[in-house]
Amino acid sequence: MGGTLVRPEPVATTGQVAEVLGISLEEARALMGRSAKRRLVTPQDLAHELADGFGRPGLTGPLTEVLERAWCRAEDPQLYPDVADTLAVLRRRGFDLYAMTNALGSSVPEQEPEVFQKLLDTVFYSARTGAIKPEPEAFAAVQRVSGLRPQELLHVGDSLNADVHGAAAVGWNTAWVDRHHTTEPLTPVMSAPRLHSLVSLPPLLPLKAATTGTIASEVAG
Repeated sequence: MGGTLVRPEPVATTGQVAEVLGISLEEARALMGRSAKRRLVTPQDLAHELADGFGRPGLTGPLTEVLERAWCRAEDPQLYPDVADTLAVLRRRGFDLYAMTNALGSSVPEQEPEVFQKLLDTVFYSARTGAIKPEPEAFAAVQRVSGLRPQELLHVGDSLNADVHGAAAVGWNTAWVDRHHTTEPLTPVMSAPRLHSLVSLPPLLPLKAATTGTIASEVAG
């Protein structure tokens, strides 16, 4: 959820793991994407797996600290100031609201945080669906639960690849949340609006949702 709904740490969990293991961020992302983001696992067990996998059991302690902090943050997510009011507006208009996240299995809370219970219908964790964005199956999980067709869904997220391109590839409507005002352009084939705040989203949508209508927001892990 980091970057769209939740304020991320200066260095994401995967980046912190990379620092402890002494590998590049790209290597850590690939490593986590192969397994740790596709299944539920405790912080302690994942720390042991990573340390043993690199033949460095002495790193189990530092890795456990990183992963347990991430789990605690997931239990008490810190939302951006524009999130609660924007989602409340969309809820009043009749939109279903889902969140999707490529979260480490060690960061999935045992119970949905109260703030998400109030604001969202469901959170789709990659560790539970077994698929990570931009894989089509990650988006298909939302379609199955919502019962909606791709053209009836809007995905709002901060990653051009995982969110905008991934959702567009399966026929969803998309919007790009660019909170940092980057200079990176959308590709010519993408017509997604660029939002610098979620406050800009409601004016782009109908005053009332259609009989079926859903907004899925990215929650990057």
